[in-house]
Parts: sequence; structure tokens; C-alpha cells
Amino acid sequence: MSRDFVFEGLELYIQDPKITDINFNGKDLWLDHLEKGRIGIENFLHASAMMMLCVRFSNLVNLPFNNHNPIVEADYKDIRVSIIHPSVSGRLSLSIRKTPPVMRISEQVIKDTSYMSLSALKFLKYCVRSRCNVIVSGLPGSGKTELVKFLTSFISDDERVISIEDSYELRYQDLHPNRDCVSLKVNERFDYDDALKASLRQRPNWILVSEVRGKEVRNLLNSVSTGTYLLSTIHAKGAREIPLRMLYMMESVDLSSEVVLERLYDAIDIGVHIDLRIDESGIHRYVREIVHFDEGEASLIYHYKTQRLVRSVPSGVKERASLFGVVFK
Repeated sequence: MSRDFVFEGLELYIQDPKITDINFNGKDLWLDHLEKGRIGIENFLHASAMMMLCVRFSNLVNLPFNNHNPIVEADYKDIRVSIIHPSVSGRLSLSIRKTPPVMRISEQVIKDTSYMSLSALKFLKYCVRSRCNVIVSGLPGSGKTELVKFLTSFISDDERVISIEDSYELRYQDLHPNRDCVSLKVNERFDYDDALKASLRQRPNWILVSEVRGKEVRNLLNSVSTGTYLLSTIHAKGAREIPLRMLYMMESVDLSSEVVLERLYDAIDIGVHIDLRIDESGIHRYVREIVHFDEGEASLIYHYKTQRLVRSVPSGVKERASLFGVVFK
């Protein structure tokens, strides 16, 4: 069964490289466009036609879709599909996230846009090459994963990398086919905790976690404490909030515990926050701030309003860089 037939009526949008998300609410179609923002198409097709599309997809991935099995979630090639049956949502709901093996951010794109300054780019390259633990924060749709994908470009070619995600979005193996990499996909029988424990026995230099989202924070801390380096994302309103957000995710931990919070500050080196702005000219994503975590504090390194580094490279980062012979240039 060809994809063109399965997604008949949507293939035009699936093929468009500028469209990242396709959502159908039972009546209207909504598209997320990289440049134009959200685009609505009213009264898209007929509800029965979209239902048949969803049934075809469920058959393709060999999953039941009916009143007794109202949810279908599956990856297929370079798209992630989530379907909710009308029996539980009132109307059919379909969400398609495109996860192509492409890198949308490049040094040239950064130079040509206001995504971040060249000094900020230089600093982040320096941090990754110095094996700093970096977490990218932002709201849904801000482009956190795209920045992490770009930062993986500066991981040394001879370092072993294990990626952990619930759907293939980081695409590390596809983007860097000649590097040593293992991609783990979590599911209901193999969760993030299982994946982190398994990864440590594989002796990675780096762990890429698509998103920090729950109880796995404890094992993530244990991984970092063994000398494994980390690149990941998290939902947060600002980079300074990253350690506190992680604390709230941990199970059976006193949320007022300064010891655990300090451990989180010690484990994470760099926090990067991405914002997005939508206006009449379209959608604009940019790095709002970069902070350095140390001794229970978050020090501002870069802010988009100044478009420069607001302080010198932290001594902790310099010390780590010296271990690997990395020069800030």
C-alpha cells in the first residue's frame, strides 16, 4: 500500500518541506508552516473521507481503530501520527508531525537571520566541543529539537552516541551516518528509565534525550554523574527554570530539597531558551537567552536584546575545555 494512497488528500501537505504539522479536528484542517505560522483550511474534505484515511493508516501499521480501541499512535517512515476516534472525542481528531532527516538550522541560516548572534553560535559550539551538558528549553513548537540536531554537528566524529526518544525526531544516525550511534525508541514496555539504564551499559560518550519529561530525571542525573555528556530538551518558560522544572518531575523527592536542586545545578552546564514570535510577516524563532549553571545559580551569558555575550566565558566551561584541548575561537 503506497503512502500516496493512504494519505490521499493530505499528500500535498506532507510533501511540502515548509509544513511541519498537520492537524484535523473533524471539520477544519490546520497546518503549521515554518514561515507563515498556522494556516487554517475550513471544511476540509468530508468527515467520512478523513475517517477512511485514518482506517487505511491503522491497517497499514496493523493497529485496531474502533470504539473499543479509540487511539492510534504510530511512526511511519518520517511522520508521527496520532488519531483519536469520534467515540471519545465527539469528532475525529488527527495529528501528523513530520520528522524528516534534515537539519533546518545551519551556520549559514544563523548568519542570514536573527536566530542568534555569531558570538552566541561561537559559544555554543565551544560548549559542545568541550563536552558540556546542554538542555534546550522552550514551549511546544518553538524548535527545541531542531537546535539540538544542529548542536550534534559539533560532537566529535569518534565519540559514541546513544539517542533515546519515543519517536524518531533527532535522526542522529541519518544525519551522521558514519558516526558510532545507537538509537533507542521507548514504548510502553521499554520506558525512558529502562533506556537510560541500558545505555549506560553500552558505554556512550553522549546521551541524546529527545525530551526530559518525567521520572527518568533521577537516572539521567546518574548517567551524567558517570561522565556521560548530555544534550536534551525540556518544556519551560525560560532557561533559568530548567533545574527547578526537573526537580518537579522527580518522584518521591522533597520539592524544597536544596541538596537535590544543587545536584541538578551541578549536573547541567548550559541552558538555552528558544522563543517564537508570530506576526503578519510569519513565524520567527530565535534564541532568547543562554545561561550557565553553577553552585546553585544561573548566570546569564547571552540575551537576544544585546545580540552579544553579556559576560566572559565561565571559568567552569574553560576548565572543561582545557581537558579536551578546545580553544574558544
